[in-house]
Amino acid sequence: MKLQQVFDFLAVTQHGSVHAAARATGQTQPAMTKSLRRLERTLGLPLFDRHAKGMRPNDYGRRFLPHAQHLVHETKRARDTMAQMRGDRLGTVQYGISAVASLLLAPSAIQGFRLIYPQIELSSRSGLCHTLTPQLLDGQLDFAICPLSHDLPDSQLKTRPLMESPMAMAARRGHPLGQARSLHALQDVVFTIAGPPGQPGASICQVFDQHELGPPKVDMHTDGLIDAAALVANSDRMALLPTALISTGLLREQLEIVPIEEPLPSYVISLLQRTVQPLTPAAEALVAQFERQASQLGGTLS
Repeated sequence: MKLQQVFDFLAVTQHGSVHAAARATGQTQPAMTKSLRRLERTLGLPLFDRHAKGMRPNDYGRRFLPHAQHLVHETKRARDTMAQMRGDRLGTVQYGISAVASLLLAPSAIQGFRLIYPQIELSSRSGLCHTLTPQLLDGQLDFAICPLSHDLPDSQLKTRPLMESPMAMAARRGHPLGQARSLHALQDVVFTIAGPPGQPGASICQVFDQHELGPPKVDMHTDGLIDAAALVANSDRMALLPTALISTGLLREQLEIVPIEEPLPSYVISLLQRTVQPLTPAAEALVAQFERQASQLGGTLS
């Protein structure tokens, strides 16, 4: 199996036909057809269903797809590593990051990184642990910075704590219960939950359970803290959100912290990277900038 055959497989998967893939990659159609046939012969299985409008991966092709993507990601990462070790300042760093880390760490980290690698292309993906970890494991991301969920670390990942992110009860400014001091006063409030169990935005369920208040009233589940904050800012819903998101986020003029006296949870924002594959020099430099910024903030958000 040759690497070019893997590239050609991915091109046809993306473009839906040999003709379109060949045109997009600057090859001839017969050359790409020959490449795919050799790949299928090497693997001993057909990878595509051929039909009048083009081609799409069959069951074998869909199983081969993540392996092909991983090979391509690692090949590019290896090329970038060697080029950067030669002194070139070219390549790509792809990372995942949660909302709080993006607000407080990314601007200064990227500014410092640009002094060293002004031409490196940066690509970030927003999310939390449950969305970023699969992308990290399959090689789409070099590293991720986000709060850890309770079921990590995965044996294929290593983690490093960067800073603490305490949670606070968020409400819109002028909310009728905006000055409540006890969770008992919020039993009839409708809550928004951001993310699955174990993630920061879902911790209201854990808090209510710990204080024997029964399950909270929830009418909305979102997959992002920004979405939850926007819903809270424009309704009488409340949500447990990171303190930094309430006080420094885009909606800070519309949100306020409800002064609940009961202790609320806190999460550790950590750096996640794969155990086996080393970072490229550029990715290492960007990680160092994130760590430096977290250290300057004292490691704790309050």
